[in-house]
Amino acid sequence: MIKIFGKLRYHWQPELSMTLIYWCLAISPIFISLALLYEKTKISTTSFILFIIFIILMWVGFQRYFEISEDKDLLLSRGLVPSYSGKMVISEISKIQISKRALVIFSTRYADGKIFYMRKWPKKYFVDALAINTYFKGEIELIGHIDHYFDTYVDDKKSKLSQI
Repeated sequence: MIKIFGKLRYHWQPELSMTLIYWCLAISPIFISLALLYEKTKISTTSFILFIIFIILMWVGFQRYFEISEDKDLLLSRGLVPSYSGKMVISEISKIQISKRALVIFSTRYADGKIFYMRKWPKKYFVDALAINTYFKGEIELIGHIDHYFDTYVDDKKSKLSQI
């Protein structure tokens, strides 16, 4: 969770297979560029262009985040993956399942659910902010093994989740 320009951003990653494919494609230009540098003694324009592509793909890879609109009924999902990015209507979210490493969001757009991987604290603050939002009418369900991880949700008395 990062606050930039007055808005909270909650970072996420897509499903594990999509993440691995993206990062393999993002890192491959730097290895090709280094191989070209090893073959020649001078820096070629091809290796320079591949290095620029590597920097751009690394920057784009870290630009995956949620923004909860406070004045509209929108959950903005930013990212380069087409099936994951876009606008989602908060009132259409029927259920959110929370596991140890991920969120599964069910809505009219995602009937089977969409998996978003998040770290522990950004996920907790994201779910808290979404549960407090006046447009959210769905339910929140904890899935997986009930262990000390979910105590952060149960013990928090300020959270709307502890009242569910």
